[in-house]
Amino acid sequence: MDYETLDFKRSRWNRTLLNGFWSILLLSIFLECLYLTITELPTGAFILHFMVLPFLLQLGTLLAAETALRLLSDKFQDYVIILTSTLLAFIIVDIHDSITYLLIALFLPVMVSIFYFHPKKLLIAYFNTLCSLYLIYWTNGAINSDITIVGMGTITVMFSVFTLIAWGILLRGRELMNHLKTYLETNQELLVQNVWMDKLSKTDALTELYNHMTFHEYFEKLIEQNDTNELSLQLAILDIDNFKQVNDTYGHRAGDAVLKCVAELIRSRVHANDFVARYGGEEFAILFTDKKMTESLHYIEQIRQEVMIVPHDALSGKPVTVSIGFGEYVPFEGKEAFFNRVDESLYRAKSSGKNRTVVAALPDEDGSSRLA
Repeated sequence: MDYETLDFKRSRWNRTLLNGFWSILLLSIFLECLYLTITELPTGAFILHFMVLPFLLQLGTLLAAETALRLLSDKFQDYVIILTSTLLAFIIVDIHDSITYLLIALFLPVMVSIFYFHPKKLLIAYFNTLCSLYLIYWTNGAINSDITIVGMGTITVMFSVFTLIAWGILLRGRELMNHLKTYLETNQELLVQNVWMDKLSKTDALTELYNHMTFHEYFEKLIEQNDTNELSLQLAILDIDNFKQVNDTYGHRAGDAVLKCVAELIRSRVHANDFVARYGGEEFAILFTDKKMTESLHYIEQIRQEVMIVPHDALSGKPVTVSIGFGEYVPFEGKEAFFNRVDESLYRAKSSGKNRTVVAALPDEDGSSRLA
């Protein structure tokens, strides 16, 4: 697995860890003030040795770390944090050499390295811990006299065991990350497949317009919205004239090419809130939802006039024409009645010479139709 994928918000975590180190400094000052009230050492000596000296050393270490984080690139900042934790632990243990159990603080770098989920950084932190442990042992007389070689071996083994546990945590984390990555990739593939299948189920493969079924689903919803809110709604049904003759004369491949061309022209002339579908063989349907009737009729006429002048290579450069039925929905008219009314106007356009737009008759109160 690419370890760089685990570096999400790494800078924020480095900042958080460094803030934690500042908290350690403040906590150590507070504890030393408490010890000052019970120590048997002279006040001046105690303040100098256990308060001023460790404060200055820790302050210098933290200021150096702050500077390094600002000057060094991201790939070095993690090591700065590990080194800073090593120095802070060393200062605390070395100053308070009479408290031998503080040696456990030398394990701080290993604990910090776990945040990075990187084996290399864990090994470096472990190396720092052992170096600090043996450096203090050989340079600090108090610790050297209190702990035997056997004791140092025991502490080394303990640190090694704890590091192995940390190593196991990293391996488990990597395993979970790999599993999560596989799971997300699989889900993403399924999502893409579902989106693709959903698109296929709703669109016509040839023209890439919405299909017959999707048209009726959307049509029903728009009728419901119109009955509730009285929104404007117009329907146009377009039929390519003499399309059977096109197929019989030039072949079905030529007919498909004409359908795709007409579909693309219609799609390019409508707007984002308009709904276009291939209703049947050579029929198209357009639903207008945010326009006045005169505006929608203008676009329909524009489409009809452009279709009749576009040449088709599959037809040896000849154009085709379309007949159009058009109408506006009357509130509470109902889907079927409205569609039949517009379909009837399409029939009138076809039977009265083709290549024309006929506006549907308005329904009378008794349900019959009258001319617009």
